Amino acid sequence: MTVEYRYWEPNQGLEELQAKIYNEKNPSSQPVTAQQIIERFEREKIDPKTARYALDEDGKPLAYIQARDYESVEETHLGYPWALPSCPKEVQDKLFDEMLDYLKQREIAKDYAIRMNAAADNKEILDFFKGKGLVEKSRGYRYEIDMNEVAKSDYEEKDFTIRLATIDDVDLLVDLIKADGRYLGQFASDEDIVNYFRDRVLKDGQEKGNNAVLVFKNDTLVMASAPLLFQAPGEEEKRLILRFHAFRSGNEEAYKSLIVNIAKECVSNNYATDKPISTFIGPRDSEFATILEEYKPNKVITGISFGLED
Repeated sequence: MTVEYRYWEPNQGLEELQAKIYNEKNPSSQPVTAQQIIERFEREKIDPKTARYALDEDGKPLAYIQARDYESVEETHLGYPWALPSCPKEVQDKLFDEMLDYLKQREIAKDYAIRMNAAADNKEILDFFKGKGLVEKSRGYRYEIDMNEVAKSDYEEKDFTIRLATIDDVDLLVDLIKADGRYLGQFASDEDIVNYFRDRVLKDGQEKGNNAVLVFKNDTLVMASAPLLFQAPGEEEKRLILRFHAFRSGNEEAYKSLIVNIAKECVSNNYATDKPISTFIGPRDSEFATILEEYKPNKVITGISFGLED
């Protein structure tokens, strides 16, 4: 088979090929569109050599691979080489091996760790990464805590002031999201952040009783979140999740105030009280994990992060 390898270029239709491959290989996930990929590439101003495609002699898609730099955590995440059934395995191997070689020789590699992430239940990707000699670096977990027990917990607020968000708090929430930094890749502009809070989070809170909870310290908003009953693509049941969790660095101890008051808000509004609160804990969330351990959570492994041998 003759294979053509191409790096990303704008206005070449490569985003359509990427969307086709990803959606076909991930039928239970939320579909992505070429336009979404175009907008994200423009927003992130990607290095063109961090997205590479394999096409057959007729220009039809075979596979693609992509890497992303995350400044907030000083990591480069290298994805799995998604491939259609017609793609030879050696093409997948070539895409991955050559992309990894490229990432290792970049100037940024001196400061950024290279990570490959896989869902804990995805044997295909786990086997691929392990077959490349990569080593496990960390695990991510879903912590599930009993909302009703948390709402009844004997907790006296001392250091923080708590209140529910209103439409007048949009600017405060936008500022908090920007200070947090982890979510900025999901928004093209400040206007998009405003729309997210005004038209979704706060509107839902008023209509459904799942209001956003704001945590203040010395009149500064330091943490916020909102509960959401959500059914993820591919899952049979809805979960009660934190639809966002933004905070100012150095205020991690506010998490207990946040969780307790979210639980109280749900109970007072009879919102999804038959569900545990599901929160996702990664390797950099040790402070949050310690707080949640007090409530004897059910812990489920959700993801495994791989990296290079030290």
